[in-house]
Amino acid sequence: MLLAGSALVMESGSASQPALPESTYRNPISKSSESAVASITNYFQLFDLEPAFELDVQQLLPRFRELQRQFHPDRVAAEPLDVQHEAVRHAADINAAFSALKDPVLRARHLLALAGHALDSESVTVADADFLMAQMELREQLEEAVNAAQCAGLREEARDWLASLGREFAIDYREGDWREATDTLRKMQFMARFIEDIGHREARLEDAEDDDGMDD
Repeated sequence: MLLAGSALVMESGSASQPALPESTYRNPISKSSESAVASITNYFQLFDLEPAFELDVQQLLPRFRELQRQFHPDRVAAEPLDVQHEAVRHAADINAAFSALKDPVLRARHLLALAGHALDSESVTVADADFLMAQMELREQLEEAVNAAQCAGLREEARDWLASLGREFAIDYREGDWREATDTLRKMQFMARFIEDIGHREARLEDAEDDDGMDD
């Protein structure tokens, strides 16, 4: 096994095997005493991106496909088990990175984790009373929704709100205002969950329509 540039290259006779990435994809602040931060895979670095909330999601797919081809476990199928296991781990990192970077909420969570301010998955408290009241009103409207058009209207409103929160998070992150960034991320999670609940409401309405149709 030789080091070649920033990748590990496996030697097997005269034929070279596909390179596997080094641990350079691990969080660059790994020298920190915070071991939890040190062990985080840096998804931005894996995709050759600078850590930032704003990114062109459309540009992720070509890089994702390139990484999938380059580090597919089948390419090291003839290598020892430890090399195969490493390839599987890298493939999992690539898939996880793509899923996280293309989703604004997961991307924001990852940025905070890289900065050493990981949000506890159980921590969902939001102190903004106005925001909580607005959430309650939206949920009441969702419960009262009786057709797809009403659900679509709520989804559009929620997406606009989520986009606005994303812009707010980007500012908080750039300024290093971790308290505000964390609070904004919690609000983003609320809105993302609400959008999911709209889908559940639509499914229930569709089921009710199907049942009515069968009764007729």
